[in-house]
Amino acid sequence: MADQLESAAYYHIAYEPHSIMNPLSDERFLLLARQCGLDRNSRVLDIGSGNGWSSYLLCREFGCHSTQIDISEQWTARARLLFSREGLSTHTDIHCMDAASFFCEDNAYDLVLCLGTALLYEGFGPALDVFARTIRRNGCIIIGELSAEPPLPKRYKDYLASFDWDMTGSRTLLRAIDDRGLELLWALRSTPDEWDRYMSMQWKAVSDRARAHPDDAQLQEFLDWARDEQETYLRYQRHHVDWNVFLLRRLGD
Repeated sequence: MADQLESAAYYHIAYEPHSIMNPLSDERFLLLARQCGLDRNSRVLDIGSGNGWSSYLLCREFGCHSTQIDISEQWTARARLLFSREGLSTHTDIHCMDAASFFCEDNAYDLVLCLGTALLYEGFGPALDVFARTIRRNGCIIIGELSAEPPLPKRYKDYLASFDWDMTGSRTLLRAIDDRGLELLWALRSTPDEWDRYMSMQWKAVSDRARAHPDDAQLQEFLDWARDEQETYLRYQRHHVDWNVFLLRRLGD
């Protein structure tokens, strides 16, 4: 538990400067969203909504309503502040809770958004099981997931195993989509520039905080973590790992 809390504290600092909390630009995210036929009557479910930026872009663009679910008090508070500041508070409900405990009503949403948080449902496939029954007829799923094509360098495989991370190839993701009667409409892969920007913003945020508080032992430890992440990213992740964002719909809808 202590390790989990320490990790959460690290990423609360590292993600502070982000808008979308993934290696994806606002423009490319909206490119996908515009394929979903959203309007002011649409309902969106945002799983692992973080700081609320993705939902904000949708509500601003389409006038829709978003239900946001995130376990972090820091991020849900920031999301409420964002929507209040932009005059969009009536366009969202924000729940600070474990998304896996949220009751996903059948045929209730026009879009389910899940950017990198499928692990809340114990994986990509189980998350799709939930989302496929949650979307309405002609509804869509936008889901982001990592993939890594084998074979991976042994040292990187050992590193992933040390965190109990199971990095699958894109064929496995596509099979999971097919097995659940879903149709892949669009696929985006983060560009090298998006990846570099995403990681570099985290490193600088941690460095800036540690520099501002040189006597804070935990922040100095976080600075070491950031350096470890830099090495892993530049040696392995940058070359072997893809961030995929898929736009899906039920077959036959």
